[in-house]
Amino acid sequence: MSDNFGRYFVNAIVAGLIGRIATVVKDEIEKAKQEISKKLQRIGIGVGLVIGAGIFAFFMVGVFIAAAILGLSEVWPAWLAALTVGGALLLIVLLLAGIGSALIKKNKDLTPHEQIDNIKSTVGMSSSQ
Repeated sequence: MSDNFGRYFVNAIVAGLIGRIATVVKDEIEKAKQEISKKLQRIGIGVGLVIGAGIFAFFMVGVFIAAAILGLSEVWPAWLAALTVGGALLLIVLLLAGIGSALIKKNKDLTPHEQIDNIKSTVGMSSSQ
């Protein structure tokens, strides 16, 4: 009889501990969800502000381009000033597009070769197999 009592007692303690641990884990997961939700909301606000800044920057660039044309038109005819600023902008566009295109071509293969080789060497497979 006492042998069964000890077994039931240990089982009850273990079941109670497991239940308590499960409750704590569920509570912590719920708190983590709430924390992530708050952070995502703040990230969304931040993204909106950055987009707003980008819109203002777009118009600001237009104003600076107009100012450059007006400034150059003091020493050159207006058509030549506009053509010069347009040519400078064309050079910038071509330079950025060329660099961007080269980066895309260089990195278009998305296979993580280094990590695959690391995994193979960790597992014991050589890259020659």
